[in-house]
This record gives sequence, structure tokens and C-alpha cells, in this order.
Amino acid sequence: MKRVLVIGSSGAFGTLFCDKLAQAGYQVLGTARNTEAFPASVELSLRLDLEDPSSIDTLANYLISENLELNGIIQAAGAVGFGKIEETSAENANRLMQINHLGPASLITKLSPLMTEESFVIGITGVVSEKVFPGMSAYTSSKMAFAAFLSNLHLEWRRRKIQVLDAKPGHTETGLASRAIFGTAPAFPQGMTSDHVVSTILAGLAEGKNLLASTDF
Repeated sequence: MKRVLVIGSSGAFGTLFCDKLAQAGYQVLGTARNTEAFPASVELSLRLDLEDPSSIDTLANYLISENLELNGIIQAAGAVGFGKIEETSAENANRLMQINHLGPASLITKLSPLMTEESFVIGITGVVSEKVFPGMSAYTSSKMAFAAFLSNLHLEWRRRKIQVLDAKPGHTETGLASRAIFGTAPAFPQGMTSDHVVSTILAGLAEGKNLLASTDF
């Protein structure tokens, strides 16, 4: 049976990935900071706090000790914050960088020994990794950093036949903006549905793509 790890399985994107991949026959391993929020499609529930390096180490060490080979890793966790550059503290900028880039990149790197040939990695960096928006400097920087990581991962892991897909959808109605860790979200226009975005990403994965630009959604 194929096995996939969904980072952030309790969120809007994560839940859909878990459900759709379970329906496709995958064994789904899910992570969340809140251990009471896992979807029913998750067979193995794992606590993970991307802000805590020891939590990342604990999870990686457990999966490696159990020799749980992975056919895929999906990074569906994330956080957002709003505010002009001079209004954004270094602490808040660092939190976004840790959650959106450094934490996931660290976990994916540590799990490299478990990745099988012809497995995949999916990251959702969003339209903010293509262009900048006022009042979102810290968020944009963290997403651009993770996009750069995915690009390098694609180059370095392609000899292992591991597909790395960076998805850059525009604004989506996930509720993330209402849960900003700092600042207040601007008035966004009506966004895409989470189901449309996840279905487009999985279709791109099946087609062997390494990049889905915002215009692909």
C-alpha cells in the first residue's frame, strides 16, 4: 500500500488531501498541532508543532525508527500575518519563516531516507511566491523562501525520481486570513474553493508537473 504524510492535515487543504488520497488507496499519515482535529481518513495521527524544532525532531525520529517508507509528503500547513514592513516585528516575521519555510523544510529533509523512488513532495507556496503584495512582506518572504527550497529540492532529488511540485494558487477560501497570527487581513475578493485548488494540484501531480503557476488555477 502506498503511504503519504500530510503536514497540516486538520486544515482546509490538508483535510481534502487526506480524504482524496485515502479514497485513492493511500494510507494517510497526518500531522496537526491540535491532536483532536484529525479527519477520519487519517490512519496514523501524529502531533507536530512546526514552531518547535524538538517536535520536528521527535516526529522524524519516530517515522525513521518505524521505517515507515513514504510515497509522498504534502506540506499543507501554514500561517499568515499582515502589516507594513515597519509595523512587523522581527519576532512575528521569524514565526512566519519558521512555520512556512524552515520547519517544513527541516522535516522534509530529515525524512529523505524514507522517500521511495518515484515518490513525490507537494508544497503550496501560493501566488505570493510569484509577486509581492503591500502589507504582506513577512508572509511573502516566507513563501518565497519555501518556493526556492522546493526548486532546489527538485534539482537535487530528480535523480532519485522524486517529483517535487510547487503549487501557487491565488486567494482561496480556506479561512486562513481570518486566523492571522498578527495584523488584520485586507478585504480580499471572493476566492477559489479549496476543493478546486486541491483537485487541480492532484491533477498536476498525476500529469508529472513540477510547477503549477497561479494562472493554472
